[in-house]
Amino acid sequence: MESLLRILHLEDDPNDAALVQATLETGGVPCAITCVQTHADFVAALEHGGVGLILSDFSVPAFDGFSALEIVDARFPDIPFILVSGTLGEELAIDSLQRGATDYVLKHRLSRLVPAVHRAMQEVKVRGERKRAEEKRKEYSRKLQVLSRRLVEAQETERRNIARELHDEIGQALTVMQLNLQAMLQSPGAAALEPRLTESLKVVDRVLEQVHDISLNLRPSMLDDLGLEPALRWYTNRQAALAGLQAEFAMDPLEHRLDPIIETECFRIAQEALTNVARHAQARTVTVELHTRDGRLQLGVRDDGVGFEVAPVREEAVGGISLGLLGMEERATLAGGGLEFKSSPGQGTEVQAWFPLKWQAPSPETP
Repeated sequence: MESLLRILHLEDDPNDAALVQATLETGGVPCAITCVQTHADFVAALEHGGVGLILSDFSVPAFDGFSALEIVDARFPDIPFILVSGTLGEELAIDSLQRGATDYVLKHRLSRLVPAVHRAMQEVKVRGERKRAEEKRKEYSRKLQVLSRRLVEAQETERRNIARELHDEIGQALTVMQLNLQAMLQSPGAAALEPRLTESLKVVDRVLEQVHDISLNLRPSMLDDLGLEPALRWYTNRQAALAGLQAEFAMDPLEHRLDPIIETECFRIAQEALTNVARHAQARTVTVELHTRDGRLQLGVRDDGVGFEVAPVREEAVGGISLGLLGMEERATLAGGGLEFKSSPGQGTEVQAWFPLKWQAPSPETP
């Protein structure tokens, strides 16, 4: 310890205070010691700041070491606290450590003081490094979350643009082609071309339907225009019909439109869950529920399919083999919520997601 260590010493015996200071200086601990005897002076010295270590006698008139320790533990927990006493028995010594003291030293064994101080200051250094590392980790996590949120927003914007282009540009062009082919079939002299025109018309019909499906899967306009409940009800029934499932949908009435981020992430999680049911569950029924409870929006997607072991599937997801589960968890986290999977072989699967109940901000035109 090359810099001067500022020590606050709670001690009512000047001789003991001088002996402690001499022990530290002889042991190579450069220090500046402020000696106090009362509660008021002790608190005032702490509030003044700059204290790097506290030494405290256990028994001081009208004040004691445990009372001092309570003050430090409640208000200055980062300052190491060492009891230095001649009246401290084994039980009290153990009790002091359990209460949060860094160490204890008996006055008739002051040879332990310097090593105890060195250990205490080393712990301070380690805690500081850990705290800085944790702050860096949290800052990195915050930045990563912001970047992830922006990425999701960019993806949704791109999905919306592509879906609109598919519907408005490609869809309209295919519709014009469809009308032209139908007109050609009705024109005089088209009998020789009828088989080819009919086949071409079927191809256009099929492509038009595929474009419509892709557009809806990318970003259903119903989600933006009408909100979560109509979009999710429609999507649930649509996916169930395509997969041959019996669907049940239940939702608590909402006072207003939800925040767009909540609507989007909730819909995407339900979309992924329903896709998994159709692909893997071998289920007969699927139930989608939306409820508002305790200030949260709760989404549940439940099926009666074959189920799976959650732990191995999560390991595969972490290993990059399957990203669906992690994607749902990430979306819930980005929206300020969470997600849980419940499943076991032969018992079906349930996805539970929850989000803060945030409402859409009123538009500037809203009175």
